[in-house]
Amino acid sequence: MSAPAAVPEVTHLRGAAERGYVTLPWGQVHHRKAGPDDGPVLLMLHQSPLSSATFEPALGPLAAQGVRAIAVDTPGFGMSDPAPEVWSIPRYAEAVWQIADALGLSDVHLLGQHTGAVVAAEAALLRPERVRGLVFQGLPLYSEAERAEKSATYAPGYTLDEDGGHLAVIWERVRRLYPTIGAASASRQVAEYLSVGPDYAVAYRAVFAHRLDPARLADVPTLLLHGGDDVLDRMNDVVEAALPWAELRVIPGGTDFVAEEQPERFAAELAAHVLAHARGGRKTPEPRALYTATVEVDEGRSGRARSRTGALDMALTRPAERGAGDTGTDPEELFAAGYAACFRSALGVVARRRRVALGEASVTASVTLTSAADGAYGLSVELRVRASGLPTARLRELAAAAHLVCPYSRAVRGNVPVLTEAVGSG
Repeated sequence: MSAPAAVPEVTHLRGAAERGYVTLPWGQVHHRKAGPDDGPVLLMLHQSPLSSATFEPALGPLAAQGVRAIAVDTPGFGMSDPAPEVWSIPRYAEAVWQIADALGLSDVHLLGQHTGAVVAAEAALLRPERVRGLVFQGLPLYSEAERAEKSATYAPGYTLDEDGGHLAVIWERVRRLYPTIGAASASRQVAEYLSVGPDYAVAYRAVFAHRLDPARLADVPTLLLHGGDDVLDRMNDVVEAALPWAELRVIPGGTDFVAEEQPERFAAELAAHVLAHARGGRKTPEPRALYTATVEVDEGRSGRARSRTGALDMALTRPAERGAGDTGTDPEELFAAGYAACFRSALGVVARRRRVALGEASVTASVTLTSAADGAYGLSVELRVRASGLPTARLRELAAAAHLVCPYSRAVRGNVPVLTEAVGSG
């Protein structure tokens, strides 16, 4: 009797990699892995609404180069159980570390593709001490107009039809997005769409609602790696401007699925980055001095403050001793002036990075000297941020981001209480 004919794996949802599950509070998470146990770990996060099968052909080549590659199915996608409620990007990022802990991983390199790239970036911000490097396989940094348009029209879902008409809807969507991919890849994607269900856009909506601050990733070794025909290749200028420290590598002829089209080339580029930043751990660059101010004060709060440049030369007066017509200032006023000026500049930096027109804006700082029962002194700060051209909710978001940039906010964090009030257009 002749041997049965081999059946082609048109979807390669299984593949050759070792597969398994970890159980977490919301359910089981499916993953596939390859590579030596003592190799540097590359945790791979796929685009939605697909699965870790996207990376399956590249796992073997990565393992051959000494990388321990682990590709997970995002909760709710592939063969992982869905979350019990709708998740935001920060919640998906938290899940990354829960998955890593369940797998016994400590330090990792993160690869994120499209939706997975936004999750990977947020995960790196959440646990920077555990991230040795980042790889973005297409990072969607949408403008506000793009967010609004995509939120309203992108990925409308499908309706289950008794005659199977929804299968044609999915097939046509896949073919419209990726007209050059092979039938095997397109067939696998149909299966992945079906595994998620009619509302497959849940992670898309999380991306459209999330505003990433790439500047906070500046100390993480970052590689931008994708195919030349990737749908997000168009964003290279925007992404490079937002991440000027990142290295861009484009694989000619590759689509979003370059990992299965050119697995050896894709794995070689990935492994080079991972291995280069696996030796000796990640070191945070020393801060670069931009400017030094020097001021001399004699006789404390009743003395005089003089800057080395001569631009500042003024009397200091104790507030309790200040009389009518006294023009002397005090350390709290000087601190308030410095904090307000710095925070207003940080607000402008954040607005530019997010491409938000800030318009006329001001910051008023009130600094209060406090005394404790043990005789020690302290400070508290109130910041009032005004921008009449922005909604209050949006201004509040920018102010929160500015606290991460402003050196005064960073210096007092955890020691001086700072209350921030945002006053926008309503």
